[in-house]
Amino acid sequence: MKPRDIFKLAVRIMGLIFLYHGLSFFPTLFTGIFGSAQNAFAMILMCLWPLLVAYWLLRFAPKITGFFYPKSED
Repeated sequence: MKPRDIFKLAVRIMGLIFLYHGLSFFPTLFTGIFGSAQNAFAMILMCLWPLLVAYWLLRFAPKITGFFYPKSED
């Protein structure tokens, strides 16, 4: 494997880690929203930002890799 492929794999693995973190917070989110409405915004924010980061990392991994490992024009 080339360093470019390893970096792309690392970006996707980080995306999966953020996805797991966001999805693992769902049970706490529902109990927090229905339990007390004061913390509803904080609960949604704590669940939403890892999912957004995961989407960005998984969807744009080739663009991120292309930014850090541009194709050489020799």
